Amino acid sequence: MRTLWEKGNRFVDWLDGLPLWPLGVLLMAVNFAPFIILREGSVFPIHDQLDETILSYVLNARYLGTGAEIFPELLGGVNVSGMQPSAILFIPLYRIFPAFPAFLIQYGIVFVSGFLGMYFCVKEITGSSILACTAAACFSMLPIQPVYGLSVMGVPLLLYGFLCLYRKKHIALSFLLVLFFGLTTHLVLIGYVALGFWALAILLLAVRHRLTKLPVLGFLWLLAIYLAVNHRLFLELLLGKSSYVSHRVEQISSASPFWNTVWDMLLNSGQHATSLHKFLILPILIMLTAGAFLFRRMEKKIRQQYIAAAAGLVTLIGIAFFCGICRSAPLMDFRNSCSGFLRYFQPDRVYWLYPAGWYLEFVLCSSFLWKVLKGAEVLKSVVLLVVLLPVLQEIKVNSYFYLNVNQINNGSGITGYISWESWYAEDLMKELERAIGRDMSTYRIVHLGMSPAPALMHGFYTVDGYSNNYPLEYKHRFRKAIERELEKSPETAVYFDTWGSRCYLFNGESGTAYMIGKDSHLVYRDLELNMEALKDLSCEYLFSCGEILNAGEMGLEFMGYFETEVSYWGVWLYKIA
Repeated sequence: MRTLWEKGNRFVDWLDGLPLWPLGVLLMAVNFAPFIILREGSVFPIHDQLDETILSYVLNARYLGTGAEIFPELLGGVNVSGMQPSAILFIPLYRIFPAFPAFLIQYGIVFVSGFLGMYFCVKEITGSSILACTAAACFSMLPIQPVYGLSVMGVPLLLYGFLCLYRKKHIALSFLLVLFFGLTTHLVLIGYVALGFWALAILLLAVRHRLTKLPVLGFLWLLAIYLAVNHRLFLELLLGKSSYVSHRVEQISSASPFWNTVWDMLLNSGQHATSLHKFLILPILIMLTAGAFLFRRMEKKIRQQYIAAAAGLVTLIGIAFFCGICRSAPLMDFRNSCSGFLRYFQPDRVYWLYPAGWYLEFVLCSSFLWKVLKGAEVLKSVVLLVVLLPVLQEIKVNSYFYLNVNQINNGSGITGYISWESWYAEDLMKELERAIGRDMSTYRIVHLGMSPAPALMHGFYTVDGYSNNYPLEYKHRFRKAIERELEKSPETAVYFDTWGSRCYLFNGESGTAYMIGKDSHLVYRDLELNMEALKDLSCEYLFSCGEILNAGEMGLEFMGYFETEVSYWGVWLYKIA
């Protein structure tokens, strides 16, 4: 029995020294198998992804290389700065391929970058292939939205590049990794956070007299990339050289209770940065406590790792407190009283570090115990697996893999999921285009109770849309079309007036809903839209998710009802007379 135990320990020790990163290829093959089977029947989160951000790639790809300053399809013609993609390196994908394969390739790049970045970062820090592979597998399977590029998944990759520069190894590769990160992320999502922490690291190294020129050059390189990629942003927001006043000057940010924010952030992270880490917190605390009792028995290098782990937890907790402060009433009142950059800036997005931060923290804690408790490799591996079981379950049920396996087994009729082909409903959009029978660039449409995204993806020109930076003057003109409807619903009016990025036909009947499918059987009985205001926006047709009973009274001519077997939508087509 003892011999078997020793053999097991030797095997684990041997395995821990192997390069296990090729397992990421196997994991990717498994994860992407449902997408290959379902193709456009695949399911992905829609909110802020399929209904908005992906269109920034599609529109930029359509006009790639033309020097266009305006995208005429959206909001009657929106400035390019109003549809900036999160990762410019992925724009050519949408020029070369149709939207779905381009999106899937983008996700593939994000997935691989997340796995390899976490693997090599953990390997560099801990020297353990098992811990590196474990962390990389968990991290890459998180349900991160691919449209945001490497803003979440690229954090370990950038950290690995920084560590290599600090340790004077793989220098050319490190500068390439920094370039890749800069071109696949956005300054306002994670860029300013990455630059801020890099600058802080430089300061700490300087204080400890360990600073060399390579980390400084790496920082300047990343800064130069962001300046080049985001030159429009700097000109418009920082220097005030915009050609229009943005609708964001009317945005009012809402405060949230400090302790509620801190606690929720600490357990659940924030929007678009899903980390599923809450079951890691207790093991991390236990390991750090155990490490404190074992501290005197540790070698110098292991002590340093323990101190780094302790500092990491303090930083993660500090991020939660920082977000609580940023969303507190005094800070929100201050932001709302400001104009320009200070009003738009969201410093709390530092929480985008959470997905990478918590898994790095876990392996750091595991690593020093891994090294202190020598000769029990099998036991340590079993304990690691048992501790991770709740987290693995969370990742499994929330992963895109699980989502799409469920879709394969049960279909939308049981799951209720909206697939890519059902959401964009290309066959339905073709029917609507044929029913109108005109060149799509010669007229504009508007939507009632449904997102404009499917129509925009097909090639229609819309007077409504979703943009985080379009002219305030246009928002006011559009508001006239829904003015009487907003009077019926004060909550809807507040939503439109104090945010306004969704410039839709909100109304008293369906409120701010924009995903009303064909099975809803909604009927608009007493709608009061201002047709003259829509005409002033050059709008000629209306796509409605429900029948408008008083259409004739408003000056709408019914042209037919359209739906297909695949489409999520049922569209009542009206012509504005």
